[in-house]
Amino acid sequence: MSVSLPRKTFNGLGRPAQPKGPDRRFRDILLREGAGGTPEEMLKALVLRRHQGLPPPGLLRGLGFLDETTLLNATSQESLLPVVSLYNDPPCPTLRGLTDPAVGIKHRFVCWRRTGDTLVIALSDPDRIDAIKDLLGATAPEYRFVLARNSAILRHYARHHRAELSRAANCRTPYRSSARSWTGLRPRLIGAVLLGAFTALALLAPQTLLIAMAFWIFGALIANGLLKGVMMMTAMPRQPPPTAPLRNRLPKISILLPLLREEDIVDRLIDRMSALVYPKELLEICLVFEENDTATKNHLAACRLPYWMRKIEVPIDTLQTKPRAMNYALDFCNGDVIGIYDAEDAPEPDQLHKVARLLDQADETVACVQCQLDYYNCTTNWISRCFTIEYAILFRVMLPGLQRWNLPVPLGGTSVFFRREILEKLGRWDAHNVTEDADLGIRLYRSGYRCLWSDATTYEEANFRILPWVRQRSRWLKGFLQTWITHMRHPVDLLRRTGLAGFLVFQIQMIGTFTSFVAVPLVLPMWLYTFGVPLPVYDAVPRGLFLSLVAAFIATEFLLLCLGALAVRRRNSPHLYWRLPTMLLYWPLGAFAAYKALWELFVHPNYWDKTSHGINDVEYQEEINRLTSQPASAMT
Repeated sequence: MSVSLPRKTFNGLGRPAQPKGPDRRFRDILLREGAGGTPEEMLKALVLRRHQGLPPPGLLRGLGFLDETTLLNATSQESLLPVVSLYNDPPCPTLRGLTDPAVGIKHRFVCWRRTGDTLVIALSDPDRIDAIKDLLGATAPEYRFVLARNSAILRHYARHHRAELSRAANCRTPYRSSARSWTGLRPRLIGAVLLGAFTALALLAPQTLLIAMAFWIFGALIANGLLKGVMMMTAMPRQPPPTAPLRNRLPKISILLPLLREEDIVDRLIDRMSALVYPKELLEICLVFEENDTATKNHLAACRLPYWMRKIEVPIDTLQTKPRAMNYALDFCNGDVIGIYDAEDAPEPDQLHKVARLLDQADETVACVQCQLDYYNCTTNWISRCFTIEYAILFRVMLPGLQRWNLPVPLGGTSVFFRREILEKLGRWDAHNVTEDADLGIRLYRSGYRCLWSDATTYEEANFRILPWVRQRSRWLKGFLQTWITHMRHPVDLLRRTGLAGFLVFQIQMIGTFTSFVAVPLVLPMWLYTFGVPLPVYDAVPRGLFLSLVAAFIATEFLLLCLGALAVRRRNSPHLYWRLPTMLLYWPLGAFAAYKALWELFVHPNYWDKTSHGINDVEYQEEINRLTSQPASAMT
């Protein structure tokens, strides 16, 4: 894309002013080294260097003016530092323990040699010398510096420090805030005790159990209904685009793209990421894949990626989850804003600009921006249409309402963008939680941070097959339970940090959502009662409680229809209106997922039930092109 330059960089004749001092010398060196681009283009790069505050390597390579070798040689001439090859002359193995590998990666340096009292440091950017000296402190009496390829430094850490970085990825989140204590024998023992207690109560006092369950379900229905009703009446309409000028420079954005058995969709994913209209010198796309995912690894090896897109291999471990992979990959990113996309995502091309503007205009309490999610294969079948309505309710009604009232936001696992500083401060993602997104949303809220909602849309593939839909939904529900268990270890502290409203909304989001699905076998027959069919199984429940339960159930179903109608109107999809009544058959499917989630919570808590992507996105390529070539408001 074209980049607007400040007026002060041009003279009265409209021609670029000539560089002076070090800038001119650096330009001349690059031209002598054979860098691509005319002198005017090189001048543009140097002006951008001053205006955007970027170091020359990322800026000039991002603009496509030169390769890494040319830049390294030019930097060597400017800084008078020699160049070494870490491939032909690798760092001394005895020096590997001198620094934290995460720190070395962040500042792009490695301890290379020790000569007497002098420690020789290989680095990629001479501007970091003072910072590196401060970090190393008294590690050695004297320091000397040499230059090495940035890619070689990263490769060194990935190869020789993989075990340390891998272990760190498993436990970035503080133990108190992590679900990693819910592993091994403990959940199985707790599950066995709870199952025994439930069975004993069902045999010895069935009426008491049934009444208790009726009260619980009635409370959950009322709470869910109240929350949805308030959100429906107070949710913000479509937000106008930010118009104020940027207060700060555009941020460097790193996008994490976790891949697992995605070889069939990688090529289309690369094309979609290439369509993002954000300055490539400020963009870093990281394709994150597992070491044991041979198919994806081999496919990526054959791909020719642009400079701003690269591969990160995650070492194999007994734990294999998306949050663990992102924790590992984050060490190798250098963006100020960290975003996440899924393998099948097709974001609107200007989404990153919208996110950057929102963050630029937000105060320091805003930790992230959650973009709107929608589906491009809405018309595949009945399930995909219902799934589309459900997502429209969540992203077009519920999330805007939660933002308006400053309540906890259960983040989505994709198209969410974090200020890196805050993400690091909170301990990144919990590698042991299978809904790391919802968990992180709660951790942000209890730490006093907010999440903004954006109508910048990312289009995904709806899960349109019943069994994969159940598996995906069971993972979400299991993660909600994990999140609830983790944060309710210290309920008084949670209440103090979130306030009463936040505390109650958290209960509704996690336990209330699970209850609404797990209670389906008990409440669904109530439809028969409304048509005069007797239900002897409920004779043990006091009539007043039973009638209240029936009324709450019918009212909740009606509210969901109204909520769906509002969401469909905001989505501007009138063809979905006549599908709304069939949602009464869609919600009960979640009961199968709920019982599967409950079983796995105690038996396989960290099992990640993988969702397959790219099943029919080729068929919908024209629809994807249409949706991502115009703003969401134009969608029909």
